[in-house]
Amino acid sequence: MIKKIIALLIITISFSLSQIKDSPIVFDLQDCIETAKKYNADISIAKARYEQSGADVTGAFGDYLPSINFNMGYTRNLDAGSVTSVNVGGQTIPIAKVQPNSYRMDAVASWTIFDGFAREANYNLTKKNQSYYSYMIKQTEHQVIMTIYRQYIDVIRKYQIIKIRKETLEQGKTELKKVQALYEAGSSPKSSVYAQEAEIGSQEYELIKAENDYSIAKANLLTTMGLNPDVNAEFLESSLPNVVTEEDIINFRKEIGSFESALNTALLFRPDYFASKEITEASESSVTAASSGYYPRLTASGGWTWSNTEFDRFSELGRSFIGLSLSVPIFENFNTNQNVQSAKLRLKQSQVQQFQTEQNIRNTLKTAFLNLDAAEKQLDITSRALKSAEMNYQSNLERYNLGVIDISVYIDANRQYITAQINRISSIYSYFQAQKEILYAIGKIVNQ
Repeated sequence: MIKKIIALLIITISFSLSQIKDSPIVFDLQDCIETAKKYNADISIAKARYEQSGADVTGAFGDYLPSINFNMGYTRNLDAGSVTSVNVGGQTIPIAKVQPNSYRMDAVASWTIFDGFAREANYNLTKKNQSYYSYMIKQTEHQVIMTIYRQYIDVIRKYQIIKIRKETLEQGKTELKKVQALYEAGSSPKSSVYAQEAEIGSQEYELIKAENDYSIAKANLLTTMGLNPDVNAEFLESSLPNVVTEEDIINFRKEIGSFESALNTALLFRPDYFASKEITEASESSVTAASSGYYPRLTASGGWTWSNTEFDRFSELGRSFIGLSLSVPIFENFNTNQNVQSAKLRLKQSQVQQFQTEQNIRNTLKTAFLNLDAAEKQLDITSRALKSAEMNYQSNLERYNLGVIDISVYIDANRQYITAQINRISSIYSYFQAQKEILYAIGKIVNQ
């Protein structure tokens, strides 16, 4: 009986797991962002680099502290006692017994008093590097979040296109039945059937292409989230609006302001800009550290040492000492000069990279503004085009049903209407993407 119960439980659990496995995981936009923050590879690497920089700071701080070493040893003379006397000029002279064991201990501490400001420069350098990696974590998160927005919008856009393609295909199949019935009744030529069959084939092709594009878009999004691209997942349409009003456009323009205003905001919030400044300041510290080779080095030391043939008499035989050591560089084969010049080169490179970062921010922001302008124009154009295409389609459908026009004219009108619908959907989601690109460019993508 117990075996049957256990077997039943196993079957039930297995069935439940299979149901869970087959059921799609549903993500909204925020779920995608939070998942990416946890599992995205680029973010994980950025965090690991920051943790390593913390160890560098600790190591640099250690240069302010004295170094302490304790050593102890034991030696045994294997030949001790084998020779008890020597013969000198025919006279035997006894030799005192040699103790075979020897013990030693010492504890030494040394502290650098002055090293030409290298210690201070290195500590400041590691702190700046740590700050740089901290900003790079934020910048990497911004980049990943922007990628999530792009890919999520792309997924929803392509899903909407699939719905249009499916609806159009169903309408085409219905129309084919109608055309075949008319042909069989002798009211329509055979060419009309062929034309509609060809149109259905084209619609089926477009549907397969749309479904494939949708699957690829989902795989790309899942990969960015740090998940396997073959995960059975669905993404909620409700995370994104499906309409854009004139009020939405006006309010967003007020939010971002002019280009110059947005640029000032970007220079206040972009993590990569602050990261470039930190790395420049770190390079300045490296020049100071390299210049320390021109200065003398003063070190204090002290300790205690003891040795004996027996492990005792520590206070009697132990010796304490203190000392100062001054090292003055007179000629180092131009090594210090080489180090300084290399550090200055790195500083120059950092300054140029900081300027390039600012230029890239300007370019990214300008591109985002241009994309926003284009997206707003596309919204207006596609709105008018959709209305015209719909009216043209309805008009030609009515005329076709009355037998006034050929089926090819109706098919062309239908294609225009489908294209107008897809263009309208694309323009709406392109506008949302343009909004996110602006917010990313000014460093406020995480606040949305």
